[in-house]
Amino acid sequence: MTNIRTDSMELRAELVDRVHKFGPILADGVAEGERERRLSDNSVRAIDDSQVSRVWTASAYGGLEADVRTLSEVTKALSHYCPSTSWVVNNINGSNLFSAKFPREARDEVFGDNPGAKMASIFAAQGTAVRTAGGYLLNGSWPYGTGIVHADFAILIAKELDADGEALGGLSVLVPTSDLTIEDTWHTVGMRGTGSHTAVAREVFVPEHRVIPAALQRGRENATDTTLPPLFRTAAIAALATICASVVVGVGQAARAFVIERAPGRGIAPTGFANQTASPTFVSALGKTALQIDAAELHVDRAADVLDAAAAAATALPDSELLRIRGDVGQAVNLVTVALDELMWAHGAAAFAESNPMQQYWRDANTAARHAMLNVHVGHELYGGSFFGLDHIVPSL
Repeated sequence: MTNIRTDSMELRAELVDRVHKFGPILADGVAEGERERRLSDNSVRAIDDSQVSRVWTASAYGGLEADVRTLSEVTKALSHYCPSTSWVVNNINGSNLFSAKFPREARDEVFGDNPGAKMASIFAAQGTAVRTAGGYLLNGSWPYGTGIVHADFAILIAKELDADGEALGGLSVLVPTSDLTIEDTWHTVGMRGTGSHTAVAREVFVPEHRVIPAALQRGRENATDTTLPPLFRTAAIAALATICASVVVGVGQAARAFVIERAPGRGIAPTGFANQTASPTFVSALGKTALQIDAAELHVDRAADVLDAAAAAATALPDSELLRIRGDVGQAVNLVTVALDELMWAHGAAAFAESNPMQQYWRDANTAARHAMLNVHVGHELYGGSFFGLDHIVPSL
């Protein structure tokens, strides 16, 4: 176990170093990403060259097969350069992890000749599937497909219909994006570069080996399967929620670093303070805000470490732990968004200039924090209900 932990820490440090090496390329692509509402080609190449999209790909396919804490640290670091890139990398890796539930034949199609395959996943059931000879015919539209314009494959949830149009249940389908039409629908204030457009299927044939029950996709039956590597015993939905929150925490850390860097050279109008560091009010407020961001990081670190420890031990996490993780991630992003408001006040009106990264951090973090997995109010209710054994208000943890 010690050797495994040491190897994980070494890989983690190496990947964070890679992020900092390629980070300036990602930062240079921010303006284009904002304008075009997708990542720049240079940013996509940096993702491929740094291999940060392979963190949750099986080593059998040339992936890095690392743990939750490693991807958490990678996404925090990516957020310092481009939050949208961080969010896309988070979604690619999460989708790669979800793909592990499909049969070997399907996984071979995705990764066999392309270890760096990029995937997207959209779990809102906006489409239908009807059985036909050898598979299913897929129809529908799926909005909010993060990174869909860069993806090679997509995992989509669909309702299976019988010949009379009656719903039979949910299916998870794996589809090459070349079989889909991408509709330009991503017009947002924040996270613009994620290109989270709508995927559309019109009479797309999906062979049977690329279709599994949605319940199996979301299930945790693999938690104690010692024939699988630890990564593929991990509670996938909770893991992805933790990484989504890590992206937001990284944005908060980046904003804090920027305010601290600029403070010695900025005065406080209309006071007589020549620089912000001379103001006890500024320094005290900064200390409080910095601790809020530290607390947010502690929440996501705890979640990641709990998930990794259970996966390493092949132990199924009880629902009480998974409910707490949902509380952790919601609390983390809430702490960051509140801290960002304070940092905007601390930095001053210049924070809202288009040329100032603060306004982008503020927009991106607040947009990402509203993701369904990160809803702070739902997280509070889930965690609070866990103390009394109340029914879950979210079916999949």
